[in-house]
Amino acid sequence: MSLRRFLLPVVMAGALLPGCMLATQQDQVRLDENMRKSQADLLTKINDLNASLESLNSQLESSQQRMTTLSQKLDDLQADIARRMNVLSGQVTGTSTPTGSNPADMYRLAYNDFQAGKFDLALVGLRNFMSQFPKNDLAPQAQFTIGECEFARKNWADAAREYDRVYKEFPKNDFAPKALFKRGAALQQFGDAQGAHEAFARLIKEYPHHELAKSAHDILKSE
Repeated sequence: MSLRRFLLPVVMAGALLPGCMLATQQDQVRLDENMRKSQADLLTKINDLNASLESLNSQLESSQQRMTTLSQKLDDLQADIARRMNVLSGQVTGTSTPTGSNPADMYRLAYNDFQAGKFDLALVGLRNFMSQFPKNDLAPQAQFTIGECEFARKNWADAAREYDRVYKEFPKNDFAPKALFKRGAALQQFGDAQGAHEAFARLIKEYPHHELAKSAHDILKSE
């Protein structure tokens, strides 16, 4: 074999070697990039998983709080029902005074309903109170609160009628001038300007020194 034929493969291999080395370096770079991308994707997934777990824990805590609140409301409802049954038991048995109750308890229960915005329920209790205890010291306030329930429900004509009962049945009570003023306000809302004028005028005439008399005077003056 001649020297030339021997050296030719060696020379060709040497020529190909840099290309092979370059290809290997490029592969390594691509491998490194793929690894970094895989690590970044894995980190993102881990972060997403942590966020999901935190959200789930938050939802569980919120659910537990709602359950606790619901349980408390249920306990309160059961206690409220028990009080109502106690207060209204006299109506079932036909006795004049509810067993284990008194007028103050009956009024307080109805007034609590009024304050809670349970106007229909409050009206039932208040009217039962007025039916059973029409001469009780709390009767003027109970009758006035009946008017307040109707006023809150925007039943203007009914409210005016209930306020008028306070004035007619308890004219010397502190709630009488208040009832006249609210009667005037209810009739204004109802569109009865003449009736409202008469209510305010009566308040000024019969209770001239009451604090609401000045307000009534200002309203009539602005007509």
